[in-house]
Amino acid sequence: MKVLIGAFAHESNDFCPGFTTREMFEFYEGQDVLDHLPVSDIFQKAGIEMVPSIFACAQSYGPVEKETYLYFEGKILDTLRQNPDIDGIWMFCHGAMNVEEIGSGEYRLACDMREITGDRCAISFGMDLHGNLEEDFCRQVNIFRCYHTAPHTDQADTYRRTAQTLVHYLQHGYRIFPQMRKLPMIFPGEMAATTVEPMQGIIAQLKQWEASDPAIACASMYVGFAWTDAPRTSSTVVVVPATPEDEAYCAKKADELAAAVFDKRKEFCFEMPALPPRETVEESFRLPAPVCVTDMGDNPTAGTTGGSLVLLKEYLAAGSGGKRVLIAGIYDPQAFSSCIAHSPGDVFTLRLGLDIDSVTQPVDIRVIYRGCHKVLGYDFITNPPIERCQSCTVSIGNIDIVITNRPYAFTQKVNFSSCQLDPRKYDVFVTKFGYIFPELKELGQSYIMSNTPGESYQMIAELPYRKINRPIFPLDHI
Repeated sequence: MKVLIGAFAHESNDFCPGFTTREMFEFYEGQDVLDHLPVSDIFQKAGIEMVPSIFACAQSYGPVEKETYLYFEGKILDTLRQNPDIDGIWMFCHGAMNVEEIGSGEYRLACDMREITGDRCAISFGMDLHGNLEEDFCRQVNIFRCYHTAPHTDQADTYRRTAQTLVHYLQHGYRIFPQMRKLPMIFPGEMAATTVEPMQGIIAQLKQWEASDPAIACASMYVGFAWTDAPRTSSTVVVVPATPEDEAYCAKKADELAAAVFDKRKEFCFEMPALPPRETVEESFRLPAPVCVTDMGDNPTAGTTGGSLVLLKEYLAAGSGGKRVLIAGIYDPQAFSSCIAHSPGDVFTLRLGLDIDSVTQPVDIRVIYRGCHKVLGYDFITNPPIERCQSCTVSIGNIDIVITNRPYAFTQKVNFSSCQLDPRKYDVFVTKFGYIFPELKELGQSYIMSNTPGESYQMIAELPYRKINRPIFPLDHI
């Protein structure tokens, strides 16, 4: 037997002003594809030949440019056509890719693959919990399951479970489809952390089913991605049958799960204090240090520009009061270029700000240049860190600012250490993210989620949606 292996993933923010283009994707072909995905040993053990297609993953940003999508999809489809005896397909696909003039990238890919393979091929996707799924997605893909953690720490577990289920289907000749239920509700991911209720209890139920119910191969709760403005944007529950005989039973379990989750819709909330920007600054000076602050409205992992100056301006206006503050990092390629023209220790006036909207209005600041570094980070924790962007550090009194040449969220210890920074030596450190990521929790003693304006603004009922299906909670009172 032969299985095609690959990854094509993106989370697309429709409120971001730009498009995601080809050069923004981390791209591999050949053996490198298998090396970046932790599933090879599963297929090897089953005696199944693997055919690598592509690994193409980009950090969240605006919708994927149509030409870019077709370029990568074409490579996957070419691999399929060159291997007409493929029995199965395993892919990592995010679930919230939105493509210019096309719509759902995952759905388009699944349909186009199915057109080539017909019903003879079993298709399995490992996915993100923040996927928005088309109504007909479950008629194209045989197996799909999303992460059970947010913040995400179980990517490898999800990929491996969907790979193992694909092996099970292939060994038994199964060509069955999941039971999927769309729910008229949508939340920002920060209100659906799996570390607190109600998601904690929902995930515990899914894990129990997967561990102890032989009729259920996979069970998922897709929170959805609130910043994609599309009819498919909503939460979804999915139950994947273990055998054809289990389909009717899994349909009942999907109905049961959908009803239970929807009944809890008013319980979804932030996992810890979420404060407006000015209150964030005031409270961060009162709490035990180091205080980790996340800039929720400008979260590059949710597709923002990463250039908001809202919290920087608040800290500058408040004065540090003797407190040491680190802000990492602010995206501004022009300011980055200005910095690297200087030598460490130079004092100069820096104009900082992308000047593309109200949260990136420039500010002129007198800074001391500290130096330039390559920011290292990993995509999956199973892979070694590589260069993600470059950064410059400048100082204004007790405030250190990291300026990057690409949007990037500092969420991993290696992000800071590669810049010779230790957040534990500051009273407050600010990062452009939503959740308090596990590694950030290890670095901090106190935590604040700052409800800042921006392209990942958390008060989604105030967003100018045009395409999302209505009624939907919490935009509507249902």
